[in-house]
Amino acid sequence: MDRVRKLGLKRSSIIISCVTFCWVSWACADARLEEIIVVSEKRSESLQDLSQAVTALSGEDLDAKNINSFVDLSAIAPGVTVAKNEGFKTIISIRGVGNETNQNAIAAPSVSYHMDGIYIASPFSLQTDFIDVERVEVLRGPQGTLFGQNSTGGAINVISKPPSVEEMSGKTDLTIGDHGLVKARGSINVPISDTAATRTSISITERDGFSDNTYTGQELDDASHISFRTDWSFFLNEDTNLRFFAQYFEADNNGAAIKGIDDPTPDPRKLSQETISDYQLESKVVAGILESDLGSVTVKALLSWQEDDIRVVRDNDRHNWFQEGNTYLRSEFNPESAIVNTKTAEINLISNEPLFGSLDWIVGAFYYDFEYENHIREFIDFGWDGNFDGSFDDPTLGITIPGEWGFISDAVPTRESHSFYGQTTYSFSDNFRLITGLRYTEDTVESRVSNFFSPVVRIYQALDEMTGRIAGEYDFGGDSMAYISYTLGFKPGGSNLTYGFTKAEDAEMGNAIAPPLVFPTFESETITAYEIGLKTDILDGRVRANIAAFLYDYEDLQFQATDPDVFRGGVANIPESEMKGLEIEFLALLSDSWSLDVKMAFLDSEITADYDTLDNVKAGPYFFGQEDIRYSLRENINGNELAKSPDFTANASLTYQSDLASGHTVSGSIEIVHRGEFQQRVINNMSIDKVNDYTLVNLVTSIQPVNSAWSFSLMVFNATDEDGVNSSMTDVFGVNATGLELIPPRQVKGRVSYDF
Repeated sequence: MDRVRKLGLKRSSIIISCVTFCWVSWACADARLEEIIVVSEKRSESLQDLSQAVTALSGEDLDAKNINSFVDLSAIAPGVTVAKNEGFKTIISIRGVGNETNQNAIAAPSVSYHMDGIYIASPFSLQTDFIDVERVEVLRGPQGTLFGQNSTGGAINVISKPPSVEEMSGKTDLTIGDHGLVKARGSINVPISDTAATRTSISITERDGFSDNTYTGQELDDASHISFRTDWSFFLNEDTNLRFFAQYFEADNNGAAIKGIDDPTPDPRKLSQETISDYQLESKVVAGILESDLGSVTVKALLSWQEDDIRVVRDNDRHNWFQEGNTYLRSEFNPESAIVNTKTAEINLISNEPLFGSLDWIVGAFYYDFEYENHIREFIDFGWDGNFDGSFDDPTLGITIPGEWGFISDAVPTRESHSFYGQTTYSFSDNFRLITGLRYTEDTVESRVSNFFSPVVRIYQALDEMTGRIAGEYDFGGDSMAYISYTLGFKPGGSNLTYGFTKAEDAEMGNAIAPPLVFPTFESETITAYEIGLKTDILDGRVRANIAAFLYDYEDLQFQATDPDVFRGGVANIPESEMKGLEIEFLALLSDSWSLDVKMAFLDSEITADYDTLDNVKAGPYFFGQEDIRYSLRENINGNELAKSPDFTANASLTYQSDLASGHTVSGSIEIVHRGEFQQRVINNMSIDKVNDYTLVNLVTSIQPVNSAWSFSLMVFNATDEDGVNSSMTDVFGVNATGLELIPPRQVKGRVSYDF
């Protein structure tokens, strides 16, 4: 039966391809797809000329697809999954490679985020809104040469609209929708002189919550955001540009709806929890970019200072003790706060003319300094009476606080890194090119940790790593290129900030001693990636098809683990894993008015070595004297699926645009987004780890009156009102509760825009 289904799908695909091919052949003889220019390899070049998988989304695409932040990118680009964790963290996975260590402040992400080429280090910056964006470039696969560490999954570069000295211009729009949505945006470009210009943008969003806490009366998943950006550009001469920008984001709302997996409230958009939650975030970036064309080479220097300040209050057991009783230990974080400071510096030299007529090159150096000040205050109802009784002395505030403490931690981890890199492209002929690249990185981590159960501890780790890339490109036909590549990527190791009692202390206290599964430090993870791809424009540029197939050997994957001993959870390493997949991007001009855009990704992932770990849900909460019992519950996860690795994701949109007889321009689109089922943890506990698939339908229609600066749009997102689960998260510390975060419900919006 499966063979029949596969045969049917194959025949259907062939029929659809043939029909599309025939339709396009006669329908639009003169139209051509636009060339997309990107800076994915730190120089401007056509997306179709890159020997790697890249998806570019314009600012217009972001508006049409309701992409306001990183969370909205899930399944829009092939192989990209974006999950929300703990209500205030965003986890991006590309091809199944993501950050499975989100409860460790110093652990690095696997997908690096760049703003106008500047590395943004703070994990909380992924919570900010996009503002005045020209395009978003999503690079899939390890970027270990040009983008360095923390990009084993890939990299995302958000390109802002730059100031222009040409003319004064701007845009403003107002969006109103259900759930009390009001969003106002504005940007203005002002030439100061023939050699200087400034661009200023602001975005304000207010929206009621998508979900309700029936016990506290709070609306959750609400929005109260403001974003501001100012950008200044000075042309020091014809060949040199100096650019400064500052960007600010502030959010102050009730926080996310994180519904307990067994919450008895039947409505998925309602939950019952006794904690009044709160979410506050301030994010600041100040940067300078100097770029100078010296003739045969361009020099580019980038400097930045970044600060994020976040404070969160949330219910940690995801339930209501007063209504459900002792389902879980009552627990809340009140508060968890962090201040993240980052400084970055980078310089690169890029050839403008091939050396010896055949060799293009780029060399550079990168430095960053990262400090994460993290404070956690958790209360746990150890008396099982629904109250937080007793008292304890808070070492940070210097006061006595009533309550039953569960976990108190003050940690200040720092990371310092510098690297040197180079990449060359040698043209053996007009058709064949060989790309080679190397990057050397030195990384040091130092953590000062003070937990209520231990004195101040300093943990130090230093490492160095060499990564690189070899790729071959071959042009055939008029607009077609095939490539094959071998890439090494790595993510640095670090220290476990919650590492608890030492073995000696355990022995002195008379507790049972079990062999550790988590250690004070964890190792770097590495990926060896093999990829082949095809990029082609056919039918005189009316059809574009990009295909990539890949195989990853994954060593020492970092994941959030638990330990038999009390307060010894943290990050551990899975020795060997493997993933393979196929990605297809297809874009066709069906006629002068109709276009079809289809993106699909198929992925298979598996742990391929024996490895014992402990499922904290099965083991239950920590208790002294039960270490050996907990240790006996460990399980071998060889053969398990990796986390956040859906086997299939797809995005398809059909767009119509035409000029009416009256001269007005009308457009409309229907988009279908599918994100497949995945496991939220490598444990693959089917009772809590399985996250079901969902399919969304989005509708957009717009009109641009003739000879008018005004335009009007009506949008319906999630038209069928799916209650899909964006992600789930199980805390490896404390009460082991699992919470679900949903995708937004149906949203109906109207937008009026004015360009000048």
